Amino acid sequence: MTEDVLHILRERVKELTALHTTARILQDKTKPAVDVLKEITAILPPAWQYPEIAAARISFQRMQAVSEGFSESAWRQAAVFAARDGEEGAIEIFYLESRPSADEGPFLKEERDLIDSLAEMLRSYFQHKLDDEALQRAHDDLETLVQARTIELEKTNAALQERIAEYRKAEQKIERYQKQLQQLAAELSLAEARERRAIAEDLHDHIGQALALIKMEVVGFRGNAVFCGFEDKIGEINTLLEQTIQYTRSLTFEISPPSLYELGLAAAVDGLAERFRRKHKVAVVLQAGEDIGRIGSKTEVFLFKSIQELLTNIAKHAGARHIRISLRRDGGWVVVRVEDDGCGFDPRILEKEYEKDSKFGLFNIRERFNLLGGSVDIHSSPGNGAAIEIRTPINPGEGQKC
Repeated sequence: MTEDVLHILRERVKELTALHTTARILQDKTKPAVDVLKEITAILPPAWQYPEIAAARISFQRMQAVSEGFSESAWRQAAVFAARDGEEGAIEIFYLESRPSADEGPFLKEERDLIDSLAEMLRSYFQHKLDDEALQRAHDDLETLVQARTIELEKTNAALQERIAEYRKAEQKIERYQKQLQQLAAELSLAEARERRAIAEDLHDHIGQALALIKMEVVGFRGNAVFCGFEDKIGEINTLLEQTIQYTRSLTFEISPPSLYELGLAAAVDGLAERFRRKHKVAVVLQAGEDIGRIGSKTEVFLFKSIQELLTNIAKHAGARHIRISLRRDGGWVVVRVEDDGCGFDPRILEKEYEKDSKFGLFNIRERFNLLGGSVDIHSSPGNGAAIEIRTPINPGEGQKC
């Protein structure tokens, strides 16, 4: 009885040793799978009841490992295992000679439990192996995809950078053209002012003086005409000459006010305001600082022209009864403000009107002073009048001749 118990215990020890050794072998993830199978097949025969005639074979996929002196026979115990993808493997134990019948042919029930446990261990090992390989393939595919995508993005980014560089060059070119156009517009305005001044001087120096001399001659001739019966005709001629002289003076001022070049901006705007009062029957108040002085011919021409345009717009569109014009210095700046109590407008409309011929005429004024480094601020709302403020730097070094 004692001998039987010892035999059973020895068999269990062999089985446990096989399980423990197999678990240790399977823990080494660095060995190739075929080497792992070879090591396990080598330790299996000693774990069975008749190791001297036992042979083992393990197979999975295209791998196969057999123990030393392996041969197939009719006395076979096997356990099949399968991975999730359906790939099957098997552990097989053969007795090369006949032995007495036990629980499963010549094999013990405990040996069935052992081979099933080993099969489960191998299934888990190969499943992890397959999962790792799949993960590695996915990682490699992802790396390949990332590299390909990176190359594609680099090419796209290079093309985008090239396009951005082209856009920047085009934008800089457009900005240069805009500045050139602004300068050209300014030069055209100044050229127009010079031509107007030349025409006004011709009117004043030649036509105006000629008319004045004619009037003097007519007045002298009028005394002698009493006795000739031409007194009425001479009176009509004198009246016509007086009207023509006044019209010539008015036209001279409209074309180019001499006071702008001789006395400066304040005097010219004062004359402009007076003429506007008489022509449109609107109250116009001018507030000019005593220190306004001379601020440069180009600046004076642009400011006078802008004030003239603003007054024309007020007369056409605002329906105002009172207008106030203020001229003042603010450090190195001159500030012009034109206010009216007319119908007002929505300044946001101007932004939409810039691409059109705006009825307010403010686009040209704003462009004009942007070129000089100044600004134009618009304050208005429907029904509440309007206030336009122009700020531009004073250029004391600029000559007074235009």
